[in-house]
Amino acid sequence: KKQHPVAHLVAAMFLMHDLLSVEVYCFALSPSDGSEIRLDVERAAQNFVDLTPALAQSLVSAAEEINRHRPHVLVNLNGYTNGGRLELYALQPAPIQVHAVGYPGT
Repeated sequence: KKQHPVAHLVAAMFLMHDLLSVEVYCFALSPSDGSEIRLDVERAAQNFVDLTPALAQSLVSAAEEINRHRPHVLVNLNGYTNGGRLELYALQPAPIQVHAVGYPGT
């Protein structure tokens, strides 16, 4: 089971947002591996959306699913890692896109 360091950082971060000011979505690009950290992220995110069914159809379907939720800012926390799906962001599913973290050692 994966223990990606970024997941440990963001699980707590999701709980720190002022939910009266912002609505937070977490879009998962990979299916659940059942790990405790994945479950922590799913519980911590105000809205958790598993994009793997849409990605199984196409990148366009995944971009449309993201856009359906009308995010103002989309933050990519995968960076240039395996399964990061950077090509998804080329479809511009949100008006502002930020690429952050990815790997804490960079």
